Amino acid sequence: MKKIRCYFLLIAMLSVLSIFTACSKPQSVKTNQYDNKALSIGVIGESPIVREKQVTFVKIQFSDLENKLFDSQYDAIFITKNNLSEASQGKYASIYKKSKIPFFFIQTEKSYVPFIKEDLSYDKAPKLLDQTYATGIMYNGNKLSFWGYGLYNDIENQANIKDVYSRIFETISQKQTSK
Repeated sequence: MKKIRCYFLLIAMLSVLSIFTACSKPQSVKTNQYDNKALSIGVIGESPIVREKQVTFVKIQFSDLENKLFDSQYDAIFITKNNLSEASQGKYASIYKKSKIPFFFIQTEKSYVPFIKEDLSYDKAPKLLDQTYATGIMYNGNKLSFWGYGLYNDIENQANIKDVYSRIFETISQKQTSK
């Protein structure tokens, strides 16, 4: 009987210790915001809330992607969570491939694959456990570049989301200078 009590006491202590350890995990970290040149970003969906004042979001539609001028109007295109199924339609894969600017898929749980495979819809693509909040793609000829942006400690809060956007803006700026 004494052994059973000791066993339960040990389990209780370990449980309390794990709760304290989990609670002490930082929820966010102070990060630098993007401080480079002004950016104009087309958004299919809702514009994000960001820290940067030099970044402008312009609401666009999928039909605007068929207009070849979007490459010269925007520095990048963001497609938000509620629009990912439509973004994976095969007709857009060739648009992404021919574009001179990067596309970022916000809150995708399926990486970039459904957006580059013409015969794979977002709904049928397997869910990935890679913990990325946003995924970006850009072609240079036939060469695909892609990026994944995770949240700090995989915790979704405003500070961590704003950090993801700051890192995306930095990527966009670097891609412009490498053209």
